[in-house]
Amino acid sequence: MGLHQRDHDLPAGFGRDLARVLSRIGRDDFYESVIDAVAPLIPCDFWIMARYETAAQPRILSESGMAPGAKSAYADKLWRLDPLARAPFAGESHSAISLRTLCADGSLDRTYARYLDVDLGIVDELALLLPLNERSFLALCLDRHSEAFDEREVRLASEMLDLLLEMHRQHVTRMVERQVARSAVLSGGASAEILILTANGTPLFQSEGWMEAARQAFDRAALPGHLASTDRHVIPANGGWCLFRPACEGTDALLHDARIFVLRKEAQDFGSRLDRLARLYGLTERQKQIVQLSFEGHHNASIARLLNISIGGVKNHKLRIYDKLDITSERELLPAFLMGL
Repeated sequence: MGLHQRDHDLPAGFGRDLARVLSRIGRDDFYESVIDAVAPLIPCDFWIMARYETAAQPRILSESGMAPGAKSAYADKLWRLDPLARAPFAGESHSAISLRTLCADGSLDRTYARYLDVDLGIVDELALLLPLNERSFLALCLDRHSEAFDEREVRLASEMLDLLLEMHRQHVTRMVERQVARSAVLSGGASAEILILTANGTPLFQSEGWMEAARQAFDRAALPGHLASTDRHVIPANGGWCLFRPACEGTDALLHDARIFVLRKEAQDFGSRLDRLARLYGLTERQKQIVQLSFEGHHNASIARLLNISIGGVKNHKLRIYDKLDITSERELLPAFLMGL
């Protein structure tokens, strides 16, 4: 064997795959591109991408071959037996761990072992763990039907994680910057403070002036708990402040179910602003009522009940509203409201 010869060569196309990962930083399919780059080095039969959160049900975000029945069984109750969800090292900065190693210090629960064997049909799983915040992490899981991952493959995955973790950090930064920039644009040029919460309520981003603005708006530095989970799109607050809930764009794992809050001080109260919107775009009184109820978090059935009209009537009114505001969906209604006034 020559001095420079190795017993493992990089597979053909690895450089291209890694370049694609770099090009997808800040895009919704970034993590899928990571799996595509890893799979030629550490082959698997299928993969699962899941988000784990402290004391909460893991969320299966994407997968390449998980049977619907297996997915629903996991979501219903079997996730509680998942050793990855209970692993003491899950909160570490990053890690690569196989299912076989997870079970080294204790036997796998028999019910979960049968689920892996019968429902998923796998003998081993190799998970690449990437932190999202102090209470959650993303797991990119490679699964095999008939062969366990050996120690060399686990070491290789751990070595690759040093590189993948840095790209992951850049991706997190890029995605947050994109949402912050979008929310700033939605503020319509007015001074605004922005907060982004992950699905489990952990702050992902908080603008420098958020705490002071929250003190003025809510008499406390933190967002009140009842507002953190509200469905309302516009919430008037103290001192002329108003809290807006624009939609979070993108389906990336980082922003899955994330919530964005924009605090802005208003020269007019919400009712006056809505009246002006109606005058500017020629909304009828009924259409104005529907806009207000939509901002308050009411869905079509609730609006129909409150206004004593049919659900079809609500939908027809909304289509006419969208046409007048030159938008195509309710998702664009709040941005149109913020940017137009």
